[in-house]
Amino acid sequence: MKLRMSPVGMAAACVVLACSSPAQNSARPAAPPAAPRTAEADEYAGSGSTPAAGPAAPAPTAPAGAPKGPVAERAQLLREAADQLDKAQAALDNGNRNLAEQLFSTAELLVGADVLAPIAPKFREGAPPRVTTPTQRFESAPPQPRVAGSSEAEDEKDHVPPPRGEASLTGALQIDGRPASGAFGLITLEPADGRWKPRTAKHVVLEQRNREFLPHVMAISVGSTVAFPNFDPVFHNVFSTSPAAPFDLGLYKSNEAREFTFPKEGIVRLGCNLHANMSAFIAVVAAPAYVVTDGDGHFAFKRLPPGRYKLKAWSERSAAPTTQDIAIKPGPNTVSIGVTGDAPRGPQPDKFGGKRG
Repeated sequence: MKLRMSPVGMAAACVVLACSSPAQNSARPAAPPAAPRTAEADEYAGSGSTPAAGPAAPAPTAPAGAPKGPVAERAQLLREAADQLDKAQAALDNGNRNLAEQLFSTAELLVGADVLAPIAPKFREGAPPRVTTPTQRFESAPPQPRVAGSSEAEDEKDHVPPPRGEASLTGALQIDGRPASGAFGLITLEPADGRWKPRTAKHVVLEQRNREFLPHVMAISVGSTVAFPNFDPVFHNVFSTSPAAPFDLGLYKSNEAREFTFPKEGIVRLGCNLHANMSAFIAVVAAPAYVVTDGDGHFAFKRLPPGRYKLKAWSERSAAPTTQDIAIKPGPNTVSIGVTGDAPRGPQPDKFGGKRG
């Protein structure tokens, strides 16, 4: 059998062999992880479209009757990785950067990211910064709620005493003058004098389950760290191109997770680069008081110090938050807040900015 490799595939094979120590070559390699593949990717013909990823395919196996042992198994890994690299180069040559990066990532799963690091920039240029920390084992847990994020709930959990002279504030969002039906949102309150104690950063979870993100909308304080476990039997690739926190967690399988720390305020839209239908939002908040609304835009703050505030409101259908001044008096207060519904509709672009759906 003749083995044909492109320059990229041949280079990868040489790098793998050069980087493998004698001790590594003599040891029996662990079974390679299942690679995320589809029929469209395997038979890619340069159409320029990005296929949706399906379930992970079985790990590569040697042909029946082929020699067995550590050398044969390593050679099979090299062949499979070289094949993925050849396809990645072909996709790149045809202008499909997103498919090219997916195929390159599959090769990384087979032989290791360190081995292919010299050629990684060729396939990653134009994508958000890659998080390369090792994945963590993450055992299955009950599903996360649909929405999460409340400064008052945090204070109750941390046994923070309530403020003196309590006031409350209830209200609802309107989107383009209509009730916010079927859309979650966020309300934050900042003291008008601009002085408050920063909230403590937290460590929270936003999971991938049944090919969706949970919570769908989550509010966190600046500096908080989010773990992104995968509880599906398929690979996922969490990413964001939002200016507040662009990042790319790469491919990882079920019961694994990577983390990201959110260093500054802003609305961060999440996507999965393999599943265009998956979308979620993380609102990174600097304000001392915040709450995520329900699906009809309703919200409530039960205990607030009376005074003047700057109120910011946002809906998942809004391109940006709106701001208004508000005076909160002792006792109950109510407010109706209008936001715009000018956010783009449809699937989020892929991590290179390419249109999907």
